[in-house]
Amino acid sequence: MTTPNLPRWTGLAAPPGRFAACQGTVCDSGTSCVTSPALDPAEREALIGLLLDSSAEAIYGVDARGRCVFVNRAFLRLTGYDDADALIGRRVHDLIHHRHADGSPYPASECPLVRTYRDGGELHGDDETFWRRDGTPFPVEYWSHPLRRDGKVIGAVVSFFDIGARLRDEARLRQAAAVYESTLEGVLITDPDANIVAVNQAFIRITGYAEAEVIGRNPRLLASGRQALGFYREMWHALTTEGGWEGEIWNRRKNGETYPEWLAINGVRDGHGRLINYVAVFSDISRLKQSEARLEQLAHYDPLTGLPNRLLFQSRLAHALNIARRRASRLALLYLDLDRFKNVNDSLGHPAGDELLVAIARRLGQRMREEDTLARLGGDEFIILLERIDAPETAALVARQILDLLAEPFQLSDGHEVFVSASIGISLFPEDGGDVTELVRNADTAMYQIKDNGRDGYRFYTESLTHAASARLELETRLRRALERQEFELHYQPQVAVADGRVLGVEALLRWRHPERGLIGPDHFIPLAEESGLIVPIGDWVLERACAQARAWLDQGLPPLTIAVNLSMRQLRQRGLAGRVGEILAETGLEARWLELEITESMMMNRADPALETLRELKALGVGLAMDDFGTGYSSLAHLKHFAIDRLKIDRGFVRDLPTDRGDLEIAATIIAMARNLGLEVLAEGVETHEQLAFLSERGCDAYQGYLFSRPLDADAIPALLTGAG
Repeated sequence: MTTPNLPRWTGLAAPPGRFAACQGTVCDSGTSCVTSPALDPAEREALIGLLLDSSAEAIYGVDARGRCVFVNRAFLRLTGYDDADALIGRRVHDLIHHRHADGSPYPASECPLVRTYRDGGELHGDDETFWRRDGTPFPVEYWSHPLRRDGKVIGAVVSFFDIGARLRDEARLRQAAAVYESTLEGVLITDPDANIVAVNQAFIRITGYAEAEVIGRNPRLLASGRQALGFYREMWHALTTEGGWEGEIWNRRKNGETYPEWLAINGVRDGHGRLINYVAVFSDISRLKQSEARLEQLAHYDPLTGLPNRLLFQSRLAHALNIARRRASRLALLYLDLDRFKNVNDSLGHPAGDELLVAIARRLGQRMREEDTLARLGGDEFIILLERIDAPETAALVARQILDLLAEPFQLSDGHEVFVSASIGISLFPEDGGDVTELVRNADTAMYQIKDNGRDGYRFYTESLTHAASARLELETRLRRALERQEFELHYQPQVAVADGRVLGVEALLRWRHPERGLIGPDHFIPLAEESGLIVPIGDWVLERACAQARAWLDQGLPPLTIAVNLSMRQLRQRGLAGRVGEILAETGLEARWLELEITESMMMNRADPALETLRELKALGVGLAMDDFGTGYSSLAHLKHFAIDRLKIDRGFVRDLPTDRGDLEIAATIIAMARNLGLEVLAEGVETHEQLAFLSERGCDAYQGYLFSRPLDADAIPALLTGAG
């Protein structure tokens, strides 16, 4: 924009105050003032025009009627006009001050600028709105000075500047202040010498220090002492070279408590690049750390026992293998599985089982060295990593000590005393594998070898055990297809009255006729069926087949026989079992009184077990209930009475050495006497000699089954047996 052609002052004297303080005198510097008599009028007017045009403030003059007599360049720039001459003589109020900020009319009578030349008062305002040529408003701060001649107001000079940027900055500062005070993150500001000059409310809440307690002090008063000096040297190096630092740090609250925080520090510089402040923003991450710790615990530790879980154990084993390779040392894995732990859950309930697992973990942990790892893989399986062992005998010694530890009874909170044993498989590095998978698998294989050979012991892994594990897997696969291929069959062992040798009934015994291996006894596949859940459909088939066979014998004219069928715990816990038994009886036409269901003693330990309600439903159908393997569990007389058991079956383990073994003799005699007192029938299993039968007869046993009378027979052989016995 070219310099406007400023109008002459039309004979007005130079404005006082901001523009003509010297009143014609000569300054100390010797330079003539614009009002100096040394200047002729033309020079003075040109100099005044140059001075006004150089000002950053917009300046204009009005006469006594409020009409414009001059404007400077800044006025034109701020208002958007480009011709100063066109403004001369126009009412300035109409040009820039005719409306309020909200756009409503602003009468000239109310205008403070008008009052200046009308009443002669100086005015200053910082909340006025002026208007540009294009109709847009802008905020201004202004000064209005009256002009007098001979004591009479003849006009006014007004200066103003746009304060929009300042107002925006102030608004941003207010917003920043609101954020500063309301943010959940602590804020600390220091001077360049690291002395605290300001803190926010979050700082006070997090640290516990009041503002007055920290102003002027160094932030090191928050130091926890958990970071070394090198940590702080690296922090300050980043601040000085990169202008900022961010990371995790531990600090200390006023009450002495240490806490973790995430801290970001940045230097603040002015327009010349000079450092003026440091600003630190931090958040308390204690809860985040606690959540991370909980997630870490859940991810890597067993929630019941607190022991490392499979994932963490595998990680530690992998690390231990790396060390063992470097040091050419040996390590061992002990894979431990509790024997018959399922009986505890079935008899005492899962809460008691969990309590027992916790007690076992605690007892085993007392034997471990600091460098050893005891983990729970799940269920009743534990695994132990022994690092830096000298010889295999060391692993064997530890296994023996573990077995001895477990031999001591466990006292549960409900008063039960429980005895447990374990089977332990051992694999060695480097002999039995070079990685995590091989070592765990081979220790597991060795453990199953112990299971198959009587339990309660330990065994080292050999290559032959791998083949045995493969055979077990193959057997389970074939078992899944055996039912659909009709490879199962039932054999029947007679149950005989001790008094007269009359056949009272038969027990249905399941056999598997394997296409390659021939007839397989239940001891070899029933455990697999239990573990896989196949026992439920297989058990249903046995019930249906046995009832149909009993009905068929009746239809052949044979005398009625009680047919005994074993129930597994999985079957007993199946919803609707009683209904299914009722359906089978109806479909086959067999009366309920000729069906006897055998359950094991351990099934009746927990009177709160849902399976016991099923027993009541079965009893209501009219079927008989027999307790199998009596004497091997923890049953009580109350259970026998409560669930209306009809018959006790003395386990073959107490019959085998009769009448020579005094202990078995006393147990068998006690069971018979107890049954007599309760009004129950007694049947002895596994009777093979006349001496055994004579003893049982003498003590009043009702019935027996065993090889002395007959082995289990197929269905076609039963009629001939009954005819011969009759």
